[in-house]
Amino acid sequence: MTAPPLRLGSAERVAQHVDRIRALDVLRGIALLGMFLVHFSYYSSGGGRLGDAYLKVVELFFEERFWTMFGILFGVGFAIQLRRAEARGGSFVPRYLRRLAALTVFGFIAHAVFGFNVLLAYALWGLPLLLVRTWPARTLLVALVLSAASFNIYWLARTTWAVETRGEEAWRAERIAAAARDKAFNEENRKEQDAKEYSAVFAARLRHMRWFYAQWFSFLPVNNFTLFLLGVLALRLGIFDRPEQHRRLIVALMAFGVAAWMLETWLLPRPSPELPAPLIPNLIIAQVKSGYGLIRGMWLAFAYIGAVLLLIVRDPAWLRRLAAFGWTGRMALTNYMVQIAILDLLFASYALGLSMHPLVGLASALALFGLDALFSRWWLARFRYGPLEWLWRSITYARWQPWRMAASPGPG
Repeated sequence: MTAPPLRLGSAERVAQHVDRIRALDVLRGIALLGMFLVHFSYYSSGGGRLGDAYLKVVELFFEERFWTMFGILFGVGFAIQLRRAEARGGSFVPRYLRRLAALTVFGFIAHAVFGFNVLLAYALWGLPLLLVRTWPARTLLVALVLSAASFNIYWLARTTWAVETRGEEAWRAERIAAAARDKAFNEENRKEQDAKEYSAVFAARLRHMRWFYAQWFSFLPVNNFTLFLLGVLALRLGIFDRPEQHRRLIVALMAFGVAAWMLETWLLPRPSPELPAPLIPNLIIAQVKSGYGLIRGMWLAFAYIGAVLLLIVRDPAWLRRLAAFGWTGRMALTNYMVQIAILDLLFASYALGLSMHPLVGLASALALFGLDALFSRWWLARFRYGPLEWLWRSITYARWQPWRMAASPGPG
């Protein structure tokens, strides 16, 4: 059944959504901490049994899970912006395009200056959300499934066309040569980004961007757009608006997330880069066995999101107990940019070039996140928005927004 449109029709309705918005801030803060832990683990080495055990925990429970959460919350944020624009009766598209343009600039800085590509991909894949903003929930669900399976659909179609037009052996030779070229480029580029001079690092990162965004996988909605659709659909269905009315659905999604994680981690076969002849039938069989892009370990994020929502529904005091995450979540863009800047300065060869024991990395990540939370609390006691949030909001509305807490609130 298609869910009714979600609109803010009155001050009373706005008040009813305060806790939901605070819950989203908490979830963003948790996602930031998770990504901090994952990023620090990337630069860890050695460690013995305890260190190896911790890295295994990161691999099983953290990697991709919090990035997934962050992507879903981006989709939720889009749906909230749309709902607020509908409630005001103003024009949504120009404002949203300005918002994406600003995010593109932030994303370019994140990738070219610091070597992290998430924000620029968000800006690029945020644009197609305009096309689906009025679609009913059932249509969004179909789009979600097709988006999640898009890699498998594309690869099967491309392989079928190549085999039919050039032959199986020619296609295999072509793929082997392309894989070798990509491997050689990335190995050389990693060496270039490990240079002692930042000018050489910056040039290498620009070359990586040119390569990365020209690859076929950058044009598939398989990851970012899938997560955005999940967020939009979840808000449409009331999961974030009225979690107390959707406990069973939330529990079901949590169970699905855990089951998908277990299946991908331990039961489903890993896709093989080389399949025996005949190629097309074996490719279809391999894709079906691996879940056709629908069974993913990253869906464990459903369990994390659901657990937080159910905790808050059961006892709203959890919003206060989790306030440190809420402070950082309200300044998610600023804190993410600060996070990647710190990581680059700590571990890149042009800067400090550190290498850490995994448990030292864990302690450092927790300590820096704690400082981040304290700074966020201090800042938000004095200012309405984080520094980059204020700039982003000002660009979005095409006018300078209120800055200090004493100022009157702006629109939306």
